[in-house]
Amino acid sequence: MTDPVCIGRWRVWGVASGSGTADTWLALAERLATTTTPCHRSKHAATYRAVVDGRDVYLKRYHRYRWHTVVKDTLRPSKARHVARVSAVLTAAGVRVPAVLAVAEQRRGPVVVDAWVATAALDGVPVADRLADLAYRRAAAAPAEARALLVAKRRVLTALGAAVADLHGRGFVAGDLVPTNVWVTGATGTIAFLDHDRTRREPAPARWRGARRNLVQLNRVVLTGVVATDRARVYRAYAAGRGWTPAEARRRLPWIIAKTIARRRRFDGVADAGELGFRRLMRAPAPAAATASAVATAPSPTTPSPAVAATERRRR
Repeated sequence: MTDPVCIGRWRVWGVASGSGTADTWLALAERLATTTTPCHRSKHAATYRAVVDGRDVYLKRYHRYRWHTVVKDTLRPSKARHVARVSAVLTAAGVRVPAVLAVAEQRRGPVVVDAWVATAALDGVPVADRLADLAYRRAAAAPAEARALLVAKRRVLTALGAAVADLHGRGFVAGDLVPTNVWVTGATGTIAFLDHDRTRREPAPARWRGARRNLVQLNRVVLTGVVATDRARVYRAYAAGRGWTPAEARRRLPWIIAKTIARRRRFDGVADAGELGFRRLMRAPAPAAATASAVATAPSPTTPSPAVAATERRRR
């Protein structure tokens, strides 16, 4: 990161060259906070969408919501600065993430009282929307085309498992690896990861006890067009990417299944999750034919798709 520009109590870092001045970013942040409805809210931040110099930009503004978070902020950089630092390291490691354009924080003494980060929009769609689109199109397609769409779906699933394995293999553990924070980008379908305010790095490869929660976060959400065999395909690709033997993969799988069921019961209110069993618990309604338009418009990187919004209101 460059040296910060100090304006009043604010310190502003212009991370990307040509991304504007500190004054223009501060003015944008204040205007969005006072005149614009966030495109997404969570318990710790509000995210706004804007157009800057002809390109889509997302500005995520953090707020304090727990006393122990305030205490931690006195001993560490703000979440906004953490996003910038981790994103730079991820990019250097070859992991696709949104480009960070600007970062700002305001402290009163050692305490962070305000902070935000601005990132560029990605050229892609959430993996959930990509899989749903393939499912809708396949339901209405002729046999030959349906087979091609099935191959495309399996390619996305395999790429997803391999990308998460690569992330962990490089020592990174994502803070919130839910489907809305995983995107399929570019012409080649590169997997990108978003929302890094809690992403951490440890000696590579990441320890299984810490990394495995990412698989539960990713696995917990019911997705249109995704069945248990699809989830198994992701897991097999992940295991292969980690270099596990078949025996090692089988030994670790029961924990993932049990924890996923427990999370569905606790956070999604599925009281009979254990009785339903994993296959029935994670099954979405079959896609109806000729309804591809339902997923034609991609949401923002911080806005859940309709198929998954209800089950992602509470973060892990």
